[in-house]
Amino acid sequence: MHSAIELDLSPEERALVLEFFPRGLIAIDLETTGLSPLVDRIIEVAAMKITPTHSEVFQSLVNPEIAIPPHTTDIHHITDEMVINAPKSELVLRGLLDFMGELPIVAHNAKFDLGFIVMGFQKWHLTIGNNDIYCSCKLARHTHMEIKNHKLATLVQELKIPLVNHHRAFDDAFASLKVFVDSLKRTKTPESPILKRYGHLFNLNQFEKLELENLPEHLGILEKLVKEAAVIEMKYSGGNHKNVFRPVKLTSLMNTPEGNILSARCLWSELQKSFKLNKIIEVRTPSATDIQKWLKKD
Repeated sequence: MHSAIELDLSPEERALVLEFFPRGLIAIDLETTGLSPLVDRIIEVAAMKITPTHSEVFQSLVNPEIAIPPHTTDIHHITDEMVINAPKSELVLRGLLDFMGELPIVAHNAKFDLGFIVMGFQKWHLTIGNNDIYCSCKLARHTHMEIKNHKLATLVQELKIPLVNHHRAFDDAFASLKVFVDSLKRTKTPESPILKRYGHLFNLNQFEKLELENLPEHLGILEKLVKEAAVIEMKYSGGNHKNVFRPVKLTSLMNTPEGNILSARCLWSELQKSFKLNKIIEVRTPSATDIQKWLKKD
């Protein structure tokens, strides 16, 4: 699972990383069968480690033990045939855990990648480390405000960073590291509060496990609906529309340090939002006419 470095930072970039992270830094990316750690599985892992003494890569395809949906294969081009003889999740995640140690980690949209990793660690009863997690996307929103959006593909194009195989784990991990380094250049000094305020997300050991089997009956259907990316109406005991049914398009079920959440796009505000599961009062299926009306902007 370890391999030689094909892409690496320049000496100046390495020096900058080690100025901010003297023990080293790891960039991580995953490819998965979908967007929800509870419903979907990891199918590829890659991590690049920069330390004072060397650079090192961990990468592996993963046998998810379920079929890879065609719509996700269209994105990352990983097929069932490619993973059938790959190691299974437990073996890969044990290797990744050893590779990570307790070094800080960066990923693009890190909540997504680390949500899957933490769920896997918990599934296989692996000890979660004391790793600080940084998000290259979140930091770039502050350091590169002139760029129209902060998707990885947009950032690498604007910053002229090479990205040959977008949506393959190693290439995306390296690209996210290069984006992060560019943000560090604009942060200028480790003493600046910018990195902690805008780049740091959480420490891994802050996570709590999302146990779908313990959901009350009125929310049990969410597992199926999230997998379908369904549009539902939801009554929520918080926010600006408290205790009123609101239309949402489901994205994922996540465990985060803030609690267990449903990630969904509110079809009134068109904003992606996080809803705490313990505040969801009721869900219901709207009519096809209403769904078409809410989605007409798409």
